[in-house]
Amino acid sequence: MLIGEKITGSVSDFWNDELENAKILLVEVEKAIKALTSDMVSSGGVQSYTLNTGQDSQTVTRADVSQLYARRNELLKSIDDLERKLGLHGGARIIVPAY
Repeated sequence: MLIGEKITGSVSDFWNDELENAKILLVEVEKAIKALTSDMVSSGGVQSYTLNTGQDSQTVTRADVSQLYARRNELLKSIDDLERKLGLHGGARIIVPAY
């Protein structure tokens, strides 16, 4: 497959599922970051957070925040790449009348 080539067919279904899974995980990572870095933490609030993706769960602590930021950046890049492969990014298109 060439870079920029649009994915079609059952392969597209697979990559659409991958995209949805990445988005679900991104939401969970964002929730964990927010919970572990909120003002309540500094006053003895949330000490750990359990990420639940529907397939598995993982408990993270305040010490894991830097890893969560790194994972968030990886997910954002992955989502961007998948959207580009699936042709979901804008881009220039030439519309030609069919007459």
